[in-house]
Amino acid sequence: MDPDSEQEKLQKLKDGDEECFRKIYDEYHRRLYGIAFKYLKSKELAEDAVHDVFVKLWNHRKELDEKGSLKGFLFTSVKNHVLNMIRDHKKEVQKNQKYATLKPVKKNNTEADITLQNYKRVFEAGLQELPKGKRKIFNMKMEHDVSNKDIAQELDISVNTVKSQYYKASQFIKDHLSEYTDIDFK
Repeated sequence: MDPDSEQEKLQKLKDGDEECFRKIYDEYHRRLYGIAFKYLKSKELAEDAVHDVFVKLWNHRKELDEKGSLKGFLFTSVKNHVLNMIRDHKKEVQKNQKYATLKPVKKNNTEADITLQNYKRVFEAGLQELPKGKRKIFNMKMEHDVSNKDIAQELDISVNTVKSQYYKASQFIKDHLSEYTDIDFK
């Protein structure tokens, strides 16, 4: 099976190919879990969310559009499921959010820490490759949460220029991260 052919994967999935389903699970589970955990701050709730999404995928496989996007389906499904879980488990999620901010940060170099450090290095290298003006606009928006209007006034440029330069800088950073890490923004 061509690993890049989503249509082929979708067709095999629709036909009930369990091996294809396992490969899809292996390919997407970690990233979907990461998204769910980011918002739920609970290993159990995040695992439940991902499990439910894959159960939904299997149970509704015959209804999938083989011309559609498997990745889009999975990421949209986990996002919607997480939002529903937040709504349904509001108190538990709020408690997990509170405890997550109170936990002391461990200083051991686990694989996740090393990966995060690598992402930060690649991100910083990408920032340095941006032209000075785009980098300044990007930093003002991302690090200091300055509005487009305020950036335009401070730099004596139009709001549309700020928007355009920020968009181009963001695209460059995304492309840079995609090229030098396993992060996929597509």
